[in-house]
Amino acid sequence: MRKTTLGLLAAALLAPLPAWPQIQQENQNVPTGEGVSGTPDVELRQVPGQGPGRNVVRAQQPLPRQQPFQMGSFLLYPEATLSGFYDTNVYYTRSNQISDYALIFSPAVWMLSNWREHALNFSAGADLTRYRDQTREDTDDWRVSGEGRYDFNYDTNVYGGARAFKSHEDRESPEARNGLQPTIYFGQRYYGGVFRQQGPWSFRLGGTALRLDYQDVDFETTAGSIALINNDDRDRWQYTGGLRVGYEVNPRVEPFVQVAADQRRYLYVPDDLGYDKDSNGYRALAGVRLNYPNTLKLDAFAGWLNQRYVDPAFKDVSVPAFGAALVWRIADRWTLNGFLDRTIEETTVLQVDQVTGTITPASSFLNTFGGATLTYRITDRWFASVEGSYSRANYQGIDRVDDYKGAGGSITYRVARMLYVQLLYQYRGLDSSIPTENYHKSLTFLNLGIPLSP
Repeated sequence: MRKTTLGLLAAALLAPLPAWPQIQQENQNVPTGEGVSGTPDVELRQVPGQGPGRNVVRAQQPLPRQQPFQMGSFLLYPEATLSGFYDTNVYYTRSNQISDYALIFSPAVWMLSNWREHALNFSAGADLTRYRDQTREDTDDWRVSGEGRYDFNYDTNVYGGARAFKSHEDRESPEARNGLQPTIYFGQRYYGGVFRQQGPWSFRLGGTALRLDYQDVDFETTAGSIALINNDDRDRWQYTGGLRVGYEVNPRVEPFVQVAADQRRYLYVPDDLGYDKDSNGYRALAGVRLNYPNTLKLDAFAGWLNQRYVDPAFKDVSVPAFGAALVWRIADRWTLNGFLDRTIEETTVLQVDQVTGTITPASSFLNTFGGATLTYRITDRWFASVEGSYSRANYQGIDRVDDYKGAGGSITYRVARMLYVQLLYQYRGLDSSIPTENYHKSLTFLNLGIPLSP
């Protein structure tokens, strides 16, 4: 028997587009904020397993100033973070909520080349989570990556990288709530491209390949017996490739256009319900990049999204696209980070007719999401921030719309050069057209950050 599809994949974009600050916590403390291609790291834009709400996550924190270890022509940045938190609703349920305490230990290391030309960078890290009572929610996530750039001259380079990881789906995802343990998945990701600057014109041609392998998980039936959620139908490759062309009006303003193709190929076709979920799509955008040093960085774009499905049972999706990524130093002590995006994402959410018993699967969901973080530097040691996010998941082919909301705030104290302490609060909620799916919860974190450099 083939295995039941439950999947989710965030839409992949090419390196020239802005790095969305909400997507993944694991990259937030990397000493460098850009990939070897000289643009925001493409890996931040292809993260499977996130819930549709794109949760509010911890904003980038003012870490102590690190002095790296010197290893020949490489710089080594080790770091460890310890987080304790209280979760009021571990399983994201509407009623009978279960709360618990947990610890997250996150060791990480970055090794970055220190060359005048070319680049070669490596990183590795883990997030080890342990609950006090709900021990079946314990997880051991890890990731390793390497990337490089070869400079032919000042105006031309080629770049590429690879990444392997083990992760889990958050219970917020409607496809991950019923398992007795979190759904684990493994992945590999490869990317590469070429960049050319010619006068005011810039050209970038690039592509990515992402492989996902979801693991089986037990669940409890309504009769009280234990059965298996088989996840092989979720296993897939996603390939993207495209071209970006920019024109530098002046050092601060660069309009650009970009077209990217998107192919999604499942390893088991058809799935258990008899559907072929393979699809082909594109993302055509026009936008502008603004860069006013020490004041404003903005990438804003608009265009069109399209995804065409092989199976005629699924209606094609064709909608306007828009987005932005903002870093704005409003005043000497105030900084605003914001993001906005729209993607077409994979899903296995179903709709069952209560009269006839007919099962209708959604082909995908259109995810429109945005958020912002406002940070205030009280002193050189004290920092405060507030944050909020909103996401609408509009399922295609069935009658369901989910509205996710998030808010939070934090206070951070830099105890010493080698230590910071942070108290953080987050609220998360879902208002769905399916009322039984609704939930509300809050989390309170105490985070300790310890750079291990000399």
